[in-house]
Amino acid sequence: MKVSFFETARYRAPRALPPEWPVPSGAYDPAAGAEAYRGMIERLEYVEELGFDWVSVSEHHYSPRILSPAPIVAASYIAARLKKITIAVLGPIVPQSNPVRVAEELAMLDTLAQGRLVVGLLRGTTNEYLTYDLNPTEARERTDEGMELILRAWTEPQPFGWQGRHFQYRTVSIWPRPFQQPHPPTYALGTSREACEFAARHHLGCGVSYGPFEVMGKATRYYREQCARHGWQPAPEQIIYRANMCLAETDEEAHELLRGQPDRAPFVMRAGVRDALMTLDARNIAGEVRAPLREGALPTTFIGSPDTVVEQVRRCRDEVGAGVLDLSLYPPGSGDLEPLMRALDLFGKKVLPRIRDI
Repeated sequence: MKVSFFETARYRAPRALPPEWPVPSGAYDPAAGAEAYRGMIERLEYVEELGFDWVSVSEHHYSPRILSPAPIVAASYIAARLKKITIAVLGPIVPQSNPVRVAEELAMLDTLAQGRLVVGLLRGTTNEYLTYDLNPTEARERTDEGMELILRAWTEPQPFGWQGRHFQYRTVSIWPRPFQQPHPPTYALGTSREACEFAARHHLGCGVSYGPFEVMGKATRYYREQCARHGWQPAPEQIIYRANMCLAETDEEAHELLRGQPDRAPFVMRAGVRDALMTLDARNIAGEVRAPLREGALPTTFIGSPDTVVEQVRRCRDEVGAGVLDLSLYPPGSGDLEPLMRALDLFGKKVLPRIRDI
Protein backbone atom coordinates (compact mmCIF):
# COMPACT_ATOMS: atom_id res chain seq x y z
CA MET A 1 0.00 0.00 0.00
CA LYS A 2 1.29 3.44 -0.95
CA VAL A 3 0.19 6.57 0.88
CA SER A 4 -0.25 10.09 -0.47
CA PHE A 5 -0.77 13.30 1.52
CA PHE A 6 -3.40 15.62 0.05
CA GLU A 7 -1.95 19.14 0.33
CA THR A 8 -4.36 22.11 0.18
CA ALA A 9 -2.03 24.97 1.28
CA ARG A 10 -4.14 25.68 4.41
CA TYR A 11 -4.93 29.38 4.11
CA ARG A 12 -5.39 30.87 7.61
CA ALA A 13 -7.64 33.90 7.28
CA PRO A 14 -6.83 36.77 9.66
CA ARG A 15 -10.55 37.63 9.80
CA ALA A 16 -13.83 35.84 9.21
CA LEU A 17 -14.55 35.11 5.54
CA PRO A 18 -17.89 35.13 3.71
CA PRO A 19 -19.17 31.54 3.79
CA GLU A 20 -20.55 31.22 0.25
CA TRP A 21 -18.85 30.32 -3.01
CA PRO A 22 -17.55 32.27 -4.86
CA VAL A 23 -15.71 34.03 -2.05
CA PRO A 24 -15.07 37.72 -2.87
CA SER A 25 -11.41 38.16 -3.81
CA GLY A 26 -11.33 41.37 -1.79
CA ALA A 27 -11.36 39.19 1.33
CA TYR A 28 -7.97 37.71 0.40
CA ASP A 29 -5.01 38.74 2.57
CA PRO A 30 -1.68 38.68 0.66
CA ALA A 31 0.40 38.10 3.78
CA ALA A 32 -1.80 35.16 4.80
CA GLY A 33 -1.50 33.73 1.29
CA ALA A 34 2.29 33.97 1.34
CA GLU A 35 2.34 32.33 4.76
CA ALA A 36 0.11 29.49 3.51
CA TYR A 37 2.56 28.59 0.75
CA ARG A 38 5.58 28.93 3.04
CA GLY A 39 3.91 26.66 5.59
CA MET A 40 3.00 24.21 2.86
CA ILE A 41 6.65 23.54 2.09
CA GLU A 42 7.59 23.17 5.77
CA ARG A 43 4.76 20.68 6.24
CA LEU A 44 5.68 18.70 3.14
CA GLU A 45 9.31 18.49 4.18
CA TYR A 46 8.02 16.72 7.29
CA VAL A 47 5.69 14.55 5.19
CA GLU A 48 8.70 13.47 3.13
CA GLU A 49 10.72 12.81 6.29
CA LEU A 50 7.93 10.61 7.69
CA GLY A 51 8.09 8.43 4.58
CA PHE A 52 4.94 9.24 2.64
CA ASP A 53 5.18 8.06 -0.97
CA TRP A 54 3.34 10.92 -2.65
CA VAL A 55 2.04 14.40 -2.08
CA SER A 56 -1.02 15.36 -4.13
CA VAL A 57 -2.38 18.71 -5.28
CA SER A 58 -5.62 19.48 -7.11
CA GLU A 59 -7.37 22.32 -8.91
CA HIS A 60 -10.01 24.58 -7.32
CA HIS A 61 -11.14 28.13 -7.96
CA TYR A 62 -12.71 31.16 -6.26
CA SER A 63 -12.25 29.89 -2.72
CA PRO A 64 -9.53 29.71 -0.03
CA ARG A 65 -10.53 26.15 0.88
CA ILE A 66 -7.97 24.61 -1.49
CA LEU A 67 -5.52 27.31 -2.50
CA SER A 68 -4.32 25.77 -5.78
CA PRO A 69 -6.09 27.24 -8.80
CA ALA A 70 -3.01 26.24 -10.84
CA PRO A 71 -1.96 22.80 -9.55
CA ILE A 72 0.90 22.44 -12.04
CA VAL A 73 2.42 25.66 -10.65
CA ALA A 74 1.99 24.33 -7.11
CA ALA A 75 3.54 21.00 -8.08
CA SER A 76 6.54 22.74 -9.68
CA TYR A 77 7.11 24.74 -6.51
CA ILE A 78 6.98 21.55 -4.45
CA ALA A 79 9.21 19.59 -6.83
CA ALA A 80 11.90 22.27 -6.62
CA ARG A 81 12.06 22.03 -2.83
CA LEU A 82 11.47 18.35 -2.09
CA LYS A 83 13.95 15.87 -3.51
CA LYS A 84 12.50 12.38 -3.06
CA ILE A 85 8.73 12.34 -2.81
CA THR A 86 6.49 11.73 -5.85
CA ILE A 87 4.26 14.65 -6.80
CA ALA A 88 0.73 13.70 -7.86
CA VAL A 89 -1.19 16.33 -9.83
CA LEU A 90 -4.69 14.91 -9.26
CA GLY A 91 -6.47 17.57 -11.32
CA PRO A 92 -6.10 19.58 -13.77
CA ILE A 93 -9.77 19.89 -14.61
CA VAL A 94 -9.69 18.88 -18.25
CA PRO A 95 -12.89 20.40 -19.70
CA GLN A 96 -11.92 23.93 -18.68
CA SER A 97 -8.28 23.62 -19.76
CA ASN A 98 -6.32 23.89 -22.99
CA PRO A 99 -5.33 20.20 -23.45
CA VAL A 100 -2.21 20.96 -25.47
CA ARG A 101 -1.03 23.42 -22.84
CA VAL A 102 -1.71 20.85 -20.12
CA ALA A 103 0.27 18.21 -22.04
CA GLU A 104 3.20 20.62 -22.51
CA GLU A 105 3.28 21.80 -18.91
CA LEU A 106 3.00 18.31 -17.42
CA ALA A 107 5.74 17.02 -19.73
CA MET A 108 7.94 19.92 -18.64
CA LEU A 109 7.15 19.26 -14.98
CA ASP A 110 7.92 15.55 -15.40
CA THR A 111 11.32 16.51 -16.81
CA LEU A 112 12.04 19.08 -14.10
CA ALA A 113 11.08 16.54 -11.41
CA GLN A 114 13.13 13.82 -13.14
CA GLY A 115 10.24 11.40 -13.34
CA ARG A 116 8.70 11.99 -9.91
CA LEU A 117 5.31 12.89 -11.42
CA VAL A 118 1.93 11.16 -11.31
CA VAL A 119 -1.04 12.64 -13.19
CA GLY A 120 -4.78 12.45 -12.60
CA LEU A 121 -7.17 13.92 -15.17
CA LEU A 122 -10.72 14.74 -14.14
CA ARG A 123 -14.03 16.25 -15.12
CA GLY A 124 -14.51 18.47 -12.06
CA THR A 125 -17.78 19.86 -10.69
CA THR A 126 -20.26 22.27 -12.19
CA ASN A 127 -19.23 25.24 -10.07
CA GLU A 128 -15.73 24.87 -11.52
CA TYR A 129 -17.07 25.08 -15.09
CA LEU A 130 -18.80 28.34 -14.21
CA THR A 131 -15.37 29.76 -13.35
CA TYR A 132 -14.68 30.03 -17.07
CA ASP A 133 -18.27 30.35 -18.35
CA LEU A 134 -18.38 26.87 -19.87
CA ASN A 135 -21.53 24.89 -20.60
CA PRO A 136 -21.83 22.21 -17.87
CA THR A 137 -23.83 19.93 -20.16
CA GLU A 138 -20.77 19.54 -22.39
CA ALA A 139 -18.38 18.67 -19.57
CA ARG A 140 -18.30 14.90 -20.10
CA GLU A 141 -17.65 15.21 -23.84
CA ARG A 142 -15.02 17.92 -23.33
CA THR A 143 -13.31 15.78 -20.69
CA ASP A 144 -13.04 12.67 -22.86
CA GLU A 145 -11.89 14.60 -25.91
CA GLY A 146 -9.38 16.62 -23.90
CA MET A 147 -7.90 13.51 -22.29
CA GLU A 148 -7.61 11.81 -25.69
CA LEU A 149 -5.73 14.83 -26.97
CA ILE A 150 -3.37 14.99 -23.97
CA LEU A 151 -2.46 11.33 -24.33
CA ARG A 152 -1.84 11.68 -28.05
CA ALA A 153 0.25 14.83 -27.57
CA TRP A 154 2.47 12.88 -25.17
CA THR A 155 2.91 9.85 -27.40
CA GLU A 156 2.69 10.92 -31.06
CA PRO A 157 6.24 11.43 -32.45
CA GLN A 158 5.13 13.41 -35.50
CA PRO A 159 3.21 16.69 -35.75
CA PHE A 160 -0.52 16.08 -36.08
CA GLY A 161 -3.71 18.06 -36.48
CA TRP A 162 -6.77 17.81 -34.24
CA GLN A 163 -10.24 18.75 -35.39
CA GLY A 164 -12.57 17.61 -32.64
CA ARG A 165 -15.96 18.85 -31.53
CA HIS A 166 -14.60 20.94 -28.67
CA PHE A 167 -10.90 21.40 -29.48
CA GLN A 168 -9.28 22.27 -32.81
CA TYR A 169 -5.56 22.63 -33.53
CA ARG A 170 -3.90 22.89 -36.91
CA THR A 171 -0.62 21.44 -35.58
CA VAL A 172 0.37 19.73 -32.32
CA SER A 173 3.99 18.78 -31.57
CA ILE A 174 4.90 19.33 -27.93
CA TRP A 175 8.36 20.06 -26.55
CA PRO A 176 9.60 18.66 -24.23
CA ARG A 177 8.24 15.14 -24.33
CA PRO A 178 7.60 13.52 -20.92
CA PHE A 179 10.65 12.29 -19.01
CA GLN A 180 8.78 9.04 -18.27
CA GLN A 181 7.92 7.07 -21.39
CA PRO A 182 5.44 6.85 -22.90
CA HIS A 183 4.07 9.26 -20.26
CA PRO A 184 3.82 9.62 -16.46
CA PRO A 185 1.58 7.17 -14.59
CA THR A 186 -1.84 8.58 -15.42
CA TYR A 187 -5.29 8.10 -13.89
CA ALA A 188 -8.79 8.97 -15.02
CA LEU A 189 -10.37 10.32 -11.85
CA GLY A 190 -14.04 9.63 -11.16
CA THR A 191 -16.57 6.97 -10.29
CA SER A 192 -18.71 7.29 -13.39
CA ARG A 193 -19.19 4.60 -16.00
CA GLU A 194 -17.62 6.94 -18.55
CA ALA A 195 -14.49 7.59 -16.46
CA CYS A 196 -14.00 3.88 -15.71
CA GLU A 197 -14.45 2.91 -19.35
CA PHE A 198 -12.05 5.60 -20.56
CA ALA A 199 -9.41 4.47 -18.07
CA ALA A 200 -9.77 0.83 -19.04
CA ARG A 201 -9.75 1.54 -22.77
CA HIS A 202 -6.53 3.54 -22.52
CA HIS A 203 -4.79 1.32 -19.93
CA LEU A 204 -4.87 4.12 -17.34
CA GLY A 205 -5.35 3.96 -13.60
CA CYS A 206 -8.61 4.85 -11.87
CA GLY A 207 -9.09 7.26 -8.98
CA VAL A 208 -12.17 7.40 -6.73
CA SER A 209 -12.89 9.62 -3.75
CA TYR A 210 -14.99 10.54 -0.73
CA GLY A 211 -17.41 7.63 -0.57
CA PRO A 212 -18.02 4.50 1.52
CA PHE A 213 -15.95 1.47 0.66
CA GLU A 214 -18.93 -0.48 -0.67
CA VAL A 215 -19.96 2.38 -2.97
CA MET A 216 -16.47 3.11 -4.28
CA GLY A 217 -15.99 -0.63 -4.66
CA LYS A 218 -18.81 -0.69 -7.24
CA ALA A 219 -16.87 1.75 -9.38
CA THR A 220 -13.52 -0.01 -9.07
CA ARG A 221 -15.07 -3.44 -9.76
CA TYR A 222 -16.63 -2.02 -12.90
CA TYR A 223 -13.24 -0.53 -13.84
CA ARG A 224 -11.52 -3.91 -13.42
CA GLU A 225 -14.26 -5.61 -15.44
CA GLN A 226 -13.72 -3.14 -18.25
CA CYS A 227 -9.95 -3.66 -18.07
CA ALA A 228 -10.50 -7.40 -18.51
CA ARG A 229 -12.77 -6.66 -21.46
CA HIS A 230 -9.86 -4.77 -23.04
CA GLY A 231 -7.41 -7.59 -22.32
CA TRP A 232 -5.40 -6.38 -19.34
CA GLN A 233 -5.40 -6.36 -15.54
CA PRO A 234 -4.59 -3.25 -13.48
CA ALA A 235 -2.09 -3.43 -10.64
CA PRO A 236 -3.30 -2.37 -7.16
CA GLU A 237 -1.22 0.81 -7.51
CA GLN A 238 -3.43 1.80 -10.44
CA ILE A 239 -6.39 2.39 -8.13
CA ILE A 240 -6.32 5.52 -5.94
CA TYR A 241 -8.78 6.13 -3.10
CA ARG A 242 -8.93 9.70 -1.76
CA ALA A 243 -10.52 10.08 1.66
CA ASN A 244 -10.69 12.08 4.86
CA MET A 245 -9.16 10.55 7.98
CA CYS A 246 -9.81 11.51 11.60
CA LEU A 247 -7.03 9.95 13.68
CA ALA A 248 -6.36 10.14 17.42
CA GLU A 249 -4.76 8.04 20.15
CA THR A 250 -8.12 6.39 20.98
CA ASP A 251 -11.37 5.75 19.15
CA GLU A 252 -13.22 7.97 21.60
CA GLU A 253 -10.87 10.90 21.00
CA ALA A 254 -11.18 10.49 17.22
CA HIS A 255 -14.97 10.51 17.26
CA GLU A 256 -14.99 13.50 19.61
CA LEU A 257 -12.64 15.32 17.25
CA LEU A 258 -14.90 14.50 14.30
CA ARG A 259 -17.98 15.80 16.12
CA GLY A 260 -16.17 19.10 16.64
CA GLN A 261 -15.49 19.62 12.93
CA PRO A 262 -17.80 21.86 10.88
CA ASP A 263 -20.65 20.00 9.19
CA ARG A 264 -20.90 22.09 6.06
CA ALA A 265 -20.60 21.43 2.36
CA PRO A 266 -17.14 21.96 0.84
CA PHE A 267 -18.51 24.64 -1.48
CA VAL A 268 -21.40 26.48 0.16
CA MET A 269 -23.73 28.17 -2.33
CA ARG A 270 -27.02 30.02 -2.21
CA ALA A 271 -29.95 27.62 -2.31
CA GLY A 272 -31.18 28.65 -5.76
CA VAL A 273 -27.71 28.35 -7.28
CA ARG A 274 -27.10 25.02 -5.56
CA ASP A 275 -30.39 23.58 -6.82
CA ALA A 276 -29.66 24.70 -10.37
CA LEU A 277 -26.22 23.13 -10.30
CA MET A 278 -27.59 19.86 -8.91
CA THR A 279 -29.91 19.66 -11.91
CA LEU A 280 -26.99 20.15 -14.31
CA ASP A 281 -24.40 18.07 -12.48
CA ALA A 282 -25.74 14.56 -13.11
CA ARG A 283 -23.43 11.83 -11.80
CA ASN A 284 -23.30 8.06 -11.62
CA ILE A 285 -21.44 5.26 -9.88
CA ALA A 286 -20.47 2.79 -12.62
CA GLY A 287 -23.69 3.70 -14.45
CA GLU A 288 -25.98 3.86 -11.38
CA VAL A 289 -27.43 7.32 -10.76
CA ARG A 290 -26.31 9.09 -7.58
CA ALA A 291 -26.93 12.50 -6.09
CA PRO A 292 -24.55 15.01 -7.75
CA LEU A 293 -23.89 17.19 -4.71
CA ARG A 294 -23.89 16.39 -1.02
CA GLU A 295 -25.41 18.28 1.86
CA GLY A 296 -23.02 18.81 4.73
CA ALA A 297 -19.34 17.97 4.88
CA LEU A 298 -17.69 15.36 2.71
CA PRO A 299 -17.70 12.02 4.55
CA THR A 300 -14.81 10.91 6.73
CA THR A 301 -14.05 7.28 5.95
CA PHE A 302 -11.21 6.47 8.34
CA ILE A 303 -12.02 7.27 11.98
CA GLY A 304 -10.33 6.02 15.14
CA SER A 305 -7.12 5.02 16.84
CA PRO A 306 -4.11 3.68 14.93
CA ASP A 307 -5.28 0.09 15.49
CA THR A 308 -8.78 0.86 14.24
CA VAL A 309 -7.55 2.80 11.22
CA VAL A 310 -5.19 0.00 10.19
CA GLU A 311 -8.13 -2.41 10.12
CA GLN A 312 -10.16 0.09 8.11
CA VAL A 313 -7.32 0.31 5.61
CA ARG A 314 -7.37 -3.49 5.29
CA ARG A 315 -11.09 -3.34 4.57
CA CYS A 316 -10.50 -0.59 2.00
CA ARG A 317 -7.97 -2.76 0.21
CA ASP A 318 -10.37 -5.71 0.23
CA GLU A 319 -13.49 -3.82 -0.91
CA VAL A 320 -12.10 -1.03 -3.10
CA GLY A 321 -8.92 -2.72 -4.26
CA ALA A 322 -6.95 0.49 -3.79
CA GLY A 323 -3.18 0.33 -3.79
CA VAL A 324 -2.79 4.05 -3.08
CA LEU A 325 -4.52 6.05 -0.33
CA ASP A 326 -4.64 9.83 -0.88
CA LEU A 327 -5.41 11.23 2.55
CA SER A 328 -6.52 14.45 4.12
CA LEU A 329 -5.84 14.08 7.84
CA TYR A 330 -7.98 17.07 8.79
CA PRO A 331 -10.72 18.91 6.83
CA PRO A 332 -9.05 20.23 3.64
CA GLY A 333 -10.37 23.76 4.05
CA SER A 334 -9.38 24.18 7.68
CA GLY A 335 -6.56 26.54 8.56
CA ASP A 336 -6.27 24.97 12.02
CA LEU A 337 -2.78 23.49 11.80
CA GLU A 338 -2.23 22.06 15.29
CA PRO A 339 -4.72 19.14 14.95
CA LEU A 340 -3.39 18.45 11.47
CA MET A 341 0.20 18.24 12.63
CA ARG A 342 -0.73 15.99 15.57
CA ALA A 343 -2.59 13.64 13.23
CA LEU A 344 0.25 13.73 10.72
CA ASP A 345 2.80 12.82 13.39
CA LEU A 346 0.61 10.03 14.77
CA PHE A 347 -0.09 8.61 11.32
CA GLY A 348 3.55 8.69 10.27
CA LYS A 349 4.76 6.95 13.40
CA LYS A 350 1.95 4.51 14.26
CA VAL A 351 -0.02 3.81 11.08
CA LEU A 352 2.23 4.23 8.04
CA PRO A 353 4.76 1.53 8.98
CA ARG A 354 1.94 -0.97 9.60
CA ILE A 355 0.11 -0.59 6.31
CA ARG A 356 3.08 -0.93 3.98
CA ASP A 357 2.43 -4.64 3.40
CA ILE A 358 -1.38 -4.47 3.21
